[in-house]
Amino acid sequence: MYRFIDRPLTQLDDDMAFLVAAMRIWVEASSAGRCSCAALRMPFAKQGVVEALPDFGMAMAALNIDGLAQLRFAPPGHALVADDEARLLALFSACRAADAALLRRHAAGLVAEDAVLCLMLAVERVGTVFPIPALPHRRDDTRS
Repeated sequence: MYRFIDRPLTQLDDDMAFLVAAMRIWVEASSAGRCSCAALRMPFAKQGVVEALPDFGMAMAALNIDGLAQLRFAPPGHALVADDEARLLALFSACRAADAALLRRHAAGLVAEDAVLCLMLAVERVGTVFPIPALPHRRDDTRS
């Protein structure tokens, strides 16, 4: 989580930056009483990952309904990763680790026990569509 906090979005992998933007759009739409999935349909389609939208929505809904605490998100367009956004990036990164216990620990720190498996499954499914890196990489980083 700490590797993401206050990082400029421009220093994140494109997919991670997209996930932050999607989180913010989901929260903004939900807070305004609009359908979050409808608000994200076009961005997910433009990114070529529309099949990840239902699972992303499920993850965000689990956080919203069964969250252990109210998460705070920066508004769309904000240049830096906020604290709770960093927690979610760490969650999505954990789905790439070979250690399922790591993903469970991250999920258990975010939602009630009866929602942990739901959150884990949704995040894992999003991770199958996005090549989410285990560590963030700079967009201009050409190293392998």
